Amino acid sequence: MNIYYLGPRGTFSEQALLNYLKQKDGYCVEELKTIPDIVTRLRANKGDEGLVPVENSIEGTVNVTLDMLINDAEGLKIKEEIVIPISHCLIADEIIDFEDIKTIISHPQALAQCREYIRKNLPNATVINTDSTAKAVEEIKNKCDAAAIGNARAAEIYNAKIIDRDIQDVKNNFTRFIVLAHEDSQYTGCDKTTLVFSVPNKPGSLHNILGVFADENINMTKIESRPSRKKIGEYVFWVDIEGHRCDNRIIKALEALNGKTEFLKVLGSYPKYK
Repeated sequence: MNIYYLGPRGTFSEQALLNYLKQKDGYCVEELKTIPDIVTRLRANKGDEGLVPVENSIEGTVNVTLDMLINDAEGLKIKEEIVIPISHCLIADEIIDFEDIKTIISHPQALAQCREYIRKNLPNATVINTDSTAKAVEEIKNKCDAAAIGNARAAEIYNAKIIDRDIQDVKNNFTRFIVLAHEDSQYTGCDKTTLVFSVPNKPGSLHNILGVFADENINMTKIESRPSRKKIGEYVFWVDIEGHRCDNRIIKALEALNGKTEFLKVLGSYPKYK
């Protein structure tokens, strides 16, 4: 079985992947460049899995993941979730002083999570976006006036030096990843279910949907809206709820939703991350 993730080595995606594979055998790991690449490969290979980021506790939702699962991931299910702490480091080819750093390179998410640190410590540095934190560390090799923002593993892989650790603006920083496959997970008793739906564009439509969850005493852990891609003002809602699709109360709620939504899709049930 293949499992795909956002490469290269040294990214937080790889860290989440290694956590996922700790108790599993028989996987061949393959790096891909983008989330759409992962979804496309999965759709063509039914026995495989893919790991993608879905949200960060500081910067919020990874919109491309939601959009792909809503619109372009027919047949794929969420099988598992992994949550990892995010600790960013300031990394250079050699130990240098802050005043000698003219350029900072990293992924836009990492730069956003460290914007206050950059403002205070490196206000005159030019900020450059790159595809991943690991690629940023690779790019600063042999550059005496550049630094990257990445994790400690990337510094180790590329034999770079860590100038400062835990530089993210909010120390309680986590990213949630999901594992995609063609089947979701069996009931465990401590599960979550993800669904997406749209409602009629009229007063009280969303209120009526939320009332279904309240009536069945179902807790929502996430609600997010994304453009429907049809016209301005129309949205699709992504909702995470506690419980498994096989739970009686979830079954009852889904039956009720079928009569109140224009579009409804269950993206999967999976063990709640502990």
